[in-house]
Amino acid sequence: MRELRRAVEAYWYATMEDPEAAALEARRVASAVNILDETVFLNAHGDAYRSYRARNPLGKVAMGLELIRNCEEHSPIIFENLLVPKAYFGVPLTKAPTRTRVVYEWARYSDMPDEYVRVDSSATERAKRARAEALDGYRKSVEQRPVVDTILDALSFFQQLDPQLVAGAPPVVRWALAESTGLEPYAEVPDTDPRTELPTAYLVYRPMGMDQYEVFLSDIACRPRDRRSAQWPAWETTVTKRKVGLLQQAKSRNPPGTAREVLYQLIENGNVIGFSGRVEGPPTPGDSWVERTRQIANDIGRGYRYFVRLGKISVPLQQDGNGSVAATSDNHDLLCELPDAGAGPGTDISRLKLLEENPDLYLTTRPHPTASE
Repeated sequence: MRELRRAVEAYWYATMEDPEAAALEARRVASAVNILDETVFLNAHGDAYRSYRARNPLGKVAMGLELIRNCEEHSPIIFENLLVPKAYFGVPLTKAPTRTRVVYEWARYSDMPDEYVRVDSSATERAKRARAEALDGYRKSVEQRPVVDTILDALSFFQQLDPQLVAGAPPVVRWALAESTGLEPYAEVPDTDPRTELPTAYLVYRPMGMDQYEVFLSDIACRPRDRRSAQWPAWETTVTKRKVGLLQQAKSRNPPGTAREVLYQLIENGNVIGFSGRVEGPPTPGDSWVERTRQIANDIGRGYRYFVRLGKISVPLQQDGNGSVAATSDNHDLLCELPDAGAGPGTDISRLKLLEENPDLYLTTRPHPTASE
């Protein structure tokens, strides 16, 4: 647990360095999670633990991080785009290697190179890096989520299993970085004596010894959505509980772009539950989308345009009663002829379920009011 706490703290500060540094520390977190998962809890409780982990949403996160650990440890290549930068916050430093803190999200599974996840078909389930349980956990509970949220989810999972793993409250840290010897709240420590020669580089120091206490990430240019403790809910969970109206308002507004082209059916247990395709026109041309049928019908009712291509002709979708839709040409519904999305990246049922389970991701696909509104 101390190793996991150290790794989480180290990742937090590595987000002020560079993508490689952040990926190194994220890998370290995933390794610690895997040890707690397999060597400690699975070894102690066997099938009972395995069954509980499969049912627990946080357990799925721990399994998803195992995919990272396995691939990072055993892949013959380095996946340089494992962490995807999504936001940049200015940090009050003047001469540090970087003046920003980056919010990283995990890459989509579909974007991972074959060499990273592929294994010989003859490999045993235990030997497979992308074994089914880890793959399922990554795709459903890890990909495209903020890295901090997922690692704090994993930490919370183990602490819920054994509350003794919750460490004592941390001391109050006055400064997130090295305390200044002058009047400034932050200090950059030079690698040479500035009284005798000009420094060739500046180093930034962070508080030491914090791994002995419960993780509470230091305030490095934080924003309200930053999750800093395993005892806090994930930001997307907070959105669900505190801003349900935000999601409802987003669904009551038309999607971005001038129209959406329908390319695939979303079929589950033999039933069409929705459709997917790409956005036409600004502001996000070429972006993929997925929606339930009823939501599409509601959008059409507000005047938004969905269409199917028939050669060079665009056939618009129309409401067809009871939340259903149709694209009729010569008394024939063209939607029935569309292919099943299958496992198409960004257009399949797993993408739809991911958006439904993580409202913050769904909100990025539709215009929605800000908190100030």
